[in-house]
Amino acid sequence: MPFFIATDSFNNLAVTRYQGHCFAKDLSAEGFRTTLITDSAVFAMISRVNMVVVGAHTVMANGGIIGPVGLNMLALAAKQHGVPFVVVAATHKLCPLYPENPVVRLNELKSPSDLLQFGEFSECMELAPDSSACVLNVVNPAFDYVPPQLINLFITDIGGHNPSFMYRLIADYYSADDFIL
Repeated sequence: MPFFIATDSFNNLAVTRYQGHCFAKDLSAEGFRTTLITDSAVFAMISRVNMVVVGAHTVMANGGIIGPVGLNMLALAAKQHGVPFVVVAATHKLCPLYPENPVVRLNELKSPSDLLQFGEFSECMELAPDSSACVLNVVNPAFDYVPPQLINLFITDIGGHNPSFMYRLIADYYSADDFIL
């Protein structure tokens, strides 16, 4: 019987909207053995995993993906422990661009208020004595880029593919005119 580990960012539950909790609850309701861990415990738990299966926001032309923040850490842990990293993505998520393209915004930033309440944030707004800069910067990236070297397999609605084949699959779905934005 399969065993699932769902991750959630316990220090940031309002932002993740309890997605890991909900996923774990749904799996348990279907009768699957499930363990819920923090996203920071991925390296500690990855040795107990047989396969990592994730979704992606976008599949790039080079076979890399753009996904939720923290996904690169999960892919690195899987690679380090020899655990297959599988991406499930429908063909509408294929993108004809490469991550180096300036049009691609890999690090869209979300509001700092997702991480800190305004009251906590305003207490840290003191200025450094020798400059006019704030002493606290809050960076809250929305996405991670996972390079194709960390991905073992793509599963799409038309079958399974190696990351090195994604450029060809994208070429089948996009004409050369689609590359001009």
